[in-house]
Amino acid sequence: MFFPLFVNIENKEVLIIGGGKIGGRKAQTLREYGGNVTVYSEKVTEEAILADENIKVVNKNVSNDEAEIRELVKKYFLVVVATDDMELNDRISHVCMNENILVNNVSSKTEMNAMFGAVVKNDEFQIGIGSYGKSCRRSKALKGKVQELIDEISKTEKEVKNV
Repeated sequence: MFFPLFVNIENKEVLIIGGGKIGGRKAQTLREYGGNVTVYSEKVTEEAILADENIKVVNKNVSNDEAEIRELVKKYFLVVVATDDMELNDRISHVCMNENILVNNVSSKTEMNAMFGAVVKNDEFQIGIGSYGKSCRRSKALKGKVQELIDEISKTEKEVKNV
């Protein structure tokens, strides 16, 4: 069971292993919140990673060797494993969890200790929505409804202030 928590990642070292579409989305989100993002991937295919000069790219594969993984991840506050190799993702996740490093494993619902929720925000609120990793599609649907609600609340408050 995951405890919902908002955490400050501004100026924290964040590692994303995998340079595809999912890694790109995670990199954008983490940069938006001020994380110092490094992407490890033999080949980065996601334009969002390549286009952001604040994302450091290391064109390298990550070894399956636990000692090498431990050496790689030890300086990071958060690691996101987003490769297309589920076994490697799980191995990296286990190393991170054993080292008390926050890790999000995009290929598993259980082999991680940090999960990204759907986020709804405006100038006044930030709301995180999670489904225990069971239903991303329904979380996105709920996100849309909650966004409509906070937009309506903001609109009503502005109208009241203008009267």
